Amino acid sequence: MTKNKNNSQTTINIIGFSCSLLIILIGFFIKSNSLKIIGFIIGISTGIYTQLAPKKLEQEAETPTTLPESEAPEVIPPSLETIEEKQKKPETSTILPKSETPEVTSPSPEIIEEKQKENVIKCQYLEDEEVIKQTIDQLSNNSILWLDTETADWDKPTKRLSLLQITANPNDLTGESIYLLDLLDKNHLIDYFIQTIMVNENIKKVFHNAPYDVKFLGGKDKVQNILCTYNDLSRKISLEQLETPNRQLKTLASYLCGFTIEENEQGSDWAIRPLTERQIKYAAMDIIFLTQVHQKLEYIYNSSLVNQPEIIAENDPINNQENINSNTLNFEEELKRLLNIQKEKNYQRVWVYHQIRSKFDLDLEKLKIIGQSLGYHEKWAYYQGQEIIENEENNNSFNRLTASTNNNQNTQNISLSSNRLNITESAILFRITKTYSPDLSPEELYDATRGNWVLKECRENADYAFAVYRGIVKQVYRIHSWHFSGVITNGNERYCFEGEIAEDKQHYIGMNVAHYFPRGYRYPTQYVNC
Repeated sequence: MTKNKNNSQTTINIIGFSCSLLIILIGFFIKSNSLKIIGFIIGISTGIYTQLAPKKLEQEAETPTTLPESEAPEVIPPSLETIEEKQKKPETSTILPKSETPEVTSPSPEIIEEKQKENVIKCQYLEDEEVIKQTIDQLSNNSILWLDTETADWDKPTKRLSLLQITANPNDLTGESIYLLDLLDKNHLIDYFIQTIMVNENIKKVFHNAPYDVKFLGGKDKVQNILCTYNDLSRKISLEQLETPNRQLKTLASYLCGFTIEENEQGSDWAIRPLTERQIKYAAMDIIFLTQVHQKLEYIYNSSLVNQPEIIAENDPINNQENINSNTLNFEEELKRLLNIQKEKNYQRVWVYHQIRSKFDLDLEKLKIIGQSLGYHEKWAYYQGQEIIENEENNNSFNRLTASTNNNQNTQNISLSSNRLNITESAILFRITKTYSPDLSPEELYDATRGNWVLKECRENADYAFAVYRGIVKQVYRIHSWHFSGVITNGNERYCFEGEIAEDKQHYIGMNVAHYFPRGYRYPTQYVNC
């Protein structure tokens, strides 16, 4: 009882003096003498009360409390039945009976790994400049680092480095050793990182698609000891060996490492602050993907060096030429097989055409079958026939196509517009001379433009794609992302973009951009401001 009284008195003291102090502080803040006086009065009253209250309580405690005889409670001893019942009933315990005790077992490594992959949100997000600088110094003591970047203003010609993700631990699946350095508009810290990490030839820096990231971290002429898992590893391994439709980081992480890829946050606004929880998790996951893909690619590459010809000959379903010839039956069987592979691995449609073209002498009838199977426009076969004639002059199987092809290409002449367009945006111009037709639907025009191109790495800098026919702009698209199409021609990978019609650039349609393709320029693409 005494203990409870002391606790009550202590509580009254704390509340009383806290209120007194708060009122006095408010009085000083708003310069009110009345509040100051009230605060002092409350404090003094609390002190007096806490001195007098214990004495009064002691006096009350000394006075015995007796009940009138008529009100005294009757004490009834427990019956024998009650005693026996209590003896039979076990005491309450937190221990479950043996049959109800849950079995505690350690999860298997596979379950642990899966849980770690699903809940990576424990990264260290750093905003304080001094802490970021100390972290850079700490990371500079490592011999290898895995890095990625996120950039702001993706839809503007000049992008800004927003976030730098980095780790020195390739086996961390929880994200605890991943640092997210917030470098938005902190150019002095970016310079410090470049001087401390990027130019240090004793530190290996691992990226995926390094040329893009390095642009924001010193430039390719300045940085030292860079390993690009895309260029230096994945491109040394065929897609058939990788069993993936492309070499993008998330595709490799999904196919090779078994990660479940969540919704992409790359297109979100990395210029906003604060970043969302989903953005932070996305950024951390990219580093997890990178470390695991790096190790997996090295394993596959090193394994492929042993008996590589035998491996390809036995396991490559695409390049195996056994029992393939140009008769109609085998052509249709091969087309069906390739279509199944394309659907299963989510390859671009054009992949099927390039694969079957490498194995058969195609005539107009076969091209029509291919075009129909792939859902192309009915005139696609004629355009492709003309392309093959131009590229394979010695291919006699197309001699009979010449007349019909020429007849179908007698479209109306398009006079070049006198409206000369000087492009100020970062863009790629795509000449679609061989695939364009005036009656193409918007979807078919988009498909013909996004297409299947051999492109330089600076494609990543382009914000817009122009569909150009005979020097005239037919449509303008805003580029969202690039994807490997699944086709390799003479060792060169072909790419296509994902995008949408650029509504704010529709006034460019019909304007003349022929001056970007000088006489004798033989490439179908042209880079502008990239």
